Amino acid sequence: MRIRSLLVAGGVLAAGTMGVFTTATSAQAASRSSICGGILEGMYCLYYNSGQKGGATGVAQNVPNWGNYNGTGLPMNFADWGLGTAGVGQSVKNNAASWANTANKSGVSYFNSNYGGAYDVGAPNSKGQLVNTYNENASFRFR
Repeated sequence: MRIRSLLVAGGVLAAGTMGVFTTATSAQAASRSSICGGILEGMYCLYYNSGQKGGATGVAQNVPNWGNYNGTGLPMNFADWGLGTAGVGQSVKNNAASWANTANKSGVSYFNSNYGGAYDVGAPNSKGQLVNTYNENASFRFR
């Protein structure tokens, strides 16, 4: 169900060929995937509500503008990952409150599109609240 939700949320897993997924032992993979609610490691997840609740989305690539995800002209929307229905169907742009990161590198949420303005850094294999970009997140990239 979660993988299907990711596909509905913008074809994110189809991007798995971009080489950002990492190899880990079974224990490491289980630990990392539990950070983003059981999805594959190597993803940066955003949630509609604080505390990694509500609608969610995950990416394994940089996103210069959540409102024009991957150049499609369509916004990336929050999907139902079984963490509550608040925000499901809403655009990720300017609507995220918390994050989780299963990647081996930091993920950065930016206030403006094209990686500008204030930002929040999500350390590898951790989760937290957006502070500088709370409900004002317009782009994302890995460091």
